[in-house]
Amino acid sequence: MYNRIALTVFILFYIVIFSAVSLNAQDVTKVTPKNYKVLIDNEKVRVIDNISNPGDKSAWHSHPDYLVYVIEGGISKMTTKDGKSKTTEFKKGQTLWLDATTHETQNIGKTKIHLLLIELKK
Repeated sequence: MYNRIALTVFILFYIVIFSAVSLNAQDVTKVTPKNYKVLIDNEKVRVIDNISNPGDKSAWHSHPDYLVYVIEGGISKMTTKDGKSKTTEFKKGQTLWLDATTHETQNIGKTKIHLLLIELKK
């Protein structure tokens, strides 16, 4: 009886850990399609159009190294898998380089944010 309980706990633990890891590596266009649309996807780059209204929040997702071009600015909060959060004010015309990451984002401002994400492929 004890072995059966221990095995059940182990299996549940494995499922929870595996699910958490899988969620962290999701494609943003699949987990938050309302806000992210692929414009170009070839062997060198993937370009994603991101429109986020105030209060919009993305699901956990990952990016390889990528560039961000700001079409319309605003304030966004990014939370990484280690639990750290960073607030960024995007300004129209700004270009940013971001290293590969797994995160979730939320538009915490009062304006729509419109970004182009250019993910680099190796």
